[in-house]
Amino acid sequence: MATTVAEIAAEAFTAVAAEITDAIQSATISYDTQGAYNATTGTYATTTTTLTGRSVVDQVTPARDIFPDYVIGPRDEMVLLEGFTTVPKETWTLTFSGKDHTIMAVQDIVSAGTLFYVIVRRK
Repeated sequence: MATTVAEIAAEAFTAVAAEITDAIQSATISYDTQGAYNATTGTYATTTTTLTGRSVVDQVTPARDIFPDYVIGPRDEMVLLEGFTTVPKETWTLTFSGKDHTIMAVQDIVSAGTLFYVIVRRK
């Protein structure tokens, strides 16, 4: 039976979390979707979607190796995400360790749609 990228990533994150209790963080991604226009109020309905997964800040891998066209700023961090089933998009909000971050760039690792590197900037 074949093993998927999602299964390998989940096993790796779980193993690290068991050995290093504060390395892996629960994480959420949230984004708003604009709905129908309400002529009475003059506004659009907005729906917020929240996704859950896990994150780990990568302070070892040079971000320029993963994102060669992105100019890394002093407030930017590279984060590895696991457990999300939707490919994150730039401008969405990633929350981990009780702090909100704006997703600035996304790399879908091996185009599997389940394991991602992101550059985030703390809000």
